[in-house]
Parts: sequence; C-alpha cells; structure tokens
Amino acid sequence: MNLVDARLKRKKNDMHCRSVGCMLNYSSEAVSPVIGVMLMLVVTIIVAAAVSAYAGGFASNQEQTPTAQLDVQLKPGDDAPRFVITHLGGDPLDTSDLKIITYYHKITRPGKAASEEVFKHTTDGSLNPSVAANYFDSVDYSAGTGSSVSNNGYPCTVSNGDPVKYWGNSTMMPGDVYTTTDATSLESVTTSKDIGDEPIEVEVIYIPSGGTIYSGEVIA
Repeated sequence: MNLVDARLKRKKNDMHCRSVGCMLNYSSEAVSPVIGVMLMLVVTIIVAAAVSAYAGGFASNQEQTPTAQLDVQLKPGDDAPRFVITHLGGDPLDTSDLKIITYYHKITRPGKAASEEVFKHTTDGSLNPSVAANYFDSVDYSAGTGSSVSNNGYPCTVSNGDPVKYWGNSTMMPGDVYTTTDATSLESVTTSKDIGDEPIEVEVIYIPSGGTIYSGEVIA
C-alpha cells in the first residue's frame, strides 16, 4: 500500500467514526426527554393516588347524620303545655348524640305596644341527666348567670304516668313519643313554664356531625 492509499483509508475511517459518533449523540439526545416525561408521569400518578387515598380516608371518617322524620308539637297539658317529639320513622336515634335547641319568643303586650324577647336554650343529650349539676337552673338563668346548656332528662317517654326513657340515656326508636310531663320539665327545655301563643323555634341537631335532623316552629 502506497502513501496515498494509506491516507485515503485513514480518511474513510475518520469519516466512519464521526458518523457513528453523531448517531450516538443523536440517540442520547432523543432518549433523555422521553425518560424525563416518563418520570414526570410516574410522579404525577403517585401524587394523585396519595391525594385520592387521603381524601377517601377523610371522607370515610366523617360522621353521617342519621335519617329520621321527627314531629315536634306543643300539646295541652294539666298545668302547662307539653313539649312533644314523636319519631315518625327512619333510623333509631341515640339521644345522647342529640341536642334540642329552642328559641322561645316571649311577647309582652303592654297596652297596644308589643315587645319581644328571645330566650335560647340547649338540651344537650351528651350531658348525663343523672347528674344534678347538669340540670337547668331557672333562677340563675333568669339572672343571666346560669348556663343556657343543660339536661334534666326531658323530654322523656312515659308509661302509665311514669317516665321510662330519659333524654340523654336512651335510644329513640320509630314510634317513640318523648314529652315533658309538667311545668318544671317544660321550663327545663324551653326556659318558660307559662307558654301562651308565643312561637318557639326548635332544632334537633346530631352532635357528632353537626347535621340538622329537625328544624321548625311550634306554637301552643
């Protein structure tokens, strides 16, 4: 092989190496963006799965408000109207999970003028009705020093004139009727013994979820 042939062969080898190198560089540049996109997709899927799992677990931990139909009325009684709650149907209700909120609109009419005061009270079933410290104190309430949250165990179910199931330590089943029995028990729920034709707004709240089972207005 002469000198010219040797140079030509070396030139061909150099061109071949450059060509292969270009192909390798091109392949590396093409693969890198694909790997990046795939990594981003994987990370996105993992984050979405984590968020979905968290949201699902959070939702499952939320208390659901029972579904029940209640009827609330003020009915005539011997010495005072009776505050009556009737379970018309639906889920059983643990009264220790329920609170009754009343807004008694006391209307006074001196002459032709009329004024109105609203007295709010909560009968909280989570308070043990067997503990005297949880009872409604009308004197302190009227003086503005008593709690507006209490539980005397009323309304309650009655059989043969005697209380059976007290508010706060019983389960209200479909068909059950819970009622106050006298002026004192009426006062423990509504703050007043002598309700006339004044309206009372009533809410029955499921404590664990804060959901409303009943909301309405009653008049004697």
